[in-house]
Amino acid sequence: MNHTTQSHNGHESSIAVFIDFENFALGMEHSRKKFEIQKVLERLLEKGKIIVKRAYADWTRYRDYKQALHEAAIELIEVPKRGAAGKNSADIRMCVDAIDLAHSKSHIDTFAILTGDSDFSPLVSKLKENGKRVIGLGMKDSTSLLLVDNCDEFVYYEDLERSVT
Repeated sequence: MNHTTQSHNGHESSIAVFIDFENFALGMEHSRKKFEIQKVLERLLEKGKIIVKRAYADWTRYRDYKQALHEAAIELIEVPKRGAAGKNSADIRMCVDAIDLAHSKSHIDTFAILTGDSDFSPLVSKLKENGKRVIGLGMKDSTSLLLVDNCDEFVYYEDLERSVT
């Protein structure tokens, strides 16, 4: 039995995946690669069963990614940009949804947060405070070390490519 799929109390981990897609897309633009959600999901499936998958963005800006995300059964949460002030609206919505899920679905014991943004450190801390395990996933060049250090485990997207044989 692969011990990585076991949570601390012996059952398979139930995972909620939250994707700060705009942050990820910015990181991908710098690397000149296309974001491949399947690589992320395959790695997370090694850690447990994925129960919830949500991605947050102004999807009018990321049409090219919508089909692959739909095919992976990811719920796309539309957060329209509202000028300069709209920057954090997706972040706030994602935080509210994650905390709501942490309280309403006690069987979900692991949260995978896909972002490199240190603004999510308080969310990570609050989830851990509520007994949840937090796996972070981000790009090497655009991820805050504060966020990396705060997560129970952190996976760099670039390392997913090397681990595939």
